[in-house]
Amino acid sequence: MAISPMAISRRDLIISLGAASVAMPAAVLAQPPAQGAPSDREVLIGRTTPASSPFSEMARQRRTGADACIAKLNAAGGVHGRRVKIIDRDDGYQAEKASIAVKELLDQEGVFAMLGAFGTPTLPVVMARTEEAGVPLIGAGSLSNEARHPFKRHVFPVRAASVAETAHAIKHQRTLAVERFAIVSSKEAYGPAGANAFAASLQSAGLKPVETIAFSASDDARAVADRLRASGAQALLVSVLPKPFSAVLSHYRKMGGAAQVIGFSAIRIEDLVESLGPMAVGVGLSQPVPVPTRTTVPLVKAYHAALAAHDGQATPSYHGLEGYLEALVMVEGLRRAGRNLSRERLVSALESMTGHDFGGVLVKYGPNDRTGSAFVDIVMLNAKGGVVY
Repeated sequence: MAISPMAISRRDLIISLGAASVAMPAAVLAQPPAQGAPSDREVLIGRTTPASSPFSEMARQRRTGADACIAKLNAAGGVHGRRVKIIDRDDGYQAEKASIAVKELLDQEGVFAMLGAFGTPTLPVVMARTEEAGVPLIGAGSLSNEARHPFKRHVFPVRAASVAETAHAIKHQRTLAVERFAIVSSKEAYGPAGANAFAASLQSAGLKPVETIAFSASDDARAVADRLRASGAQALLVSVLPKPFSAVLSHYRKMGGAAQVIGFSAIRIEDLVESLGPMAVGVGLSQPVPVPTRTTVPLVKAYHAALAAHDGQATPSYHGLEGYLEALVMVEGLRRAGRNLSRERLVSALESMTGHDFGGVLVKYGPNDRTGSAFVDIVMLNAKGGVVY
């Protein structure tokens, strides 16, 4: 005989529900927090870097710097009782892979925020996905200025804009009475974006390049060098891959070309020294962080201590220090956001940094401001591959 639902007593209902809960698997009972929400003890942060690309060493240094910062934080108990866990993906310096990586981090891993995205072809994709999902991205670097313009509420670049680097480099050379600039760029990777930044800064300074050359490894290096020599340039503003450029510079120097070479922070010093050899002496590079061996700077001193504790074999580097600074900015945002953490609270907390000094580098945000850092330095390479400052 069928039993009417109305015949079930309140007592029977409570007993049956209790029995069901006993029979229910523990995995079901211990439900994880909602998608992207931090647990009481941990907050997940996603990160995608070009680990399997020609920029793998740069990516490794940046990860190591950030990881050193997070390891120090976790050793001290985390932030508001939560440990920070970083989940990595490899984007291979390819836009399609970056899109897949971010989707996995957001949808499968349920990360709360993203950290330290960089790369000319990959950054636009990462920013588009995080902005659409309302996920804060702390640290967004490329040689274009798309991290700041147009304004993106959830994107917080840290390093100075590329146009700040180029403007500083040009201003530095003009104090030395240099007025004739040639722009030299690789056709690959970050080359075109860097060339555009140099051109924009020259225009802002009321100047025009005496020559603009884009070349690839398959082009005739001697012909490129001959054009540079004929231009009469006093300074070469370069956005180049070091190895192909070494052939051009070698021919140029043999032809008697004596122009100063000035490049970007995107050009890794170690790669430049390896490719150019003795020709690297005197090359200038703009940098968005202090010299990573200058421990008189509080930020650098703290970086050294954290790095030594995290990995005693790691060598301080510009890109490592930049990764460390990005992680510091994120941690300060989490601290300001408080225990009742949400993505919107993190955005508001970051926007409250209207001029926070991280030990020698000032970082500035606001409700309609994504300046980040404006720090730019110019260093010259010496005969040992180190820097003169």
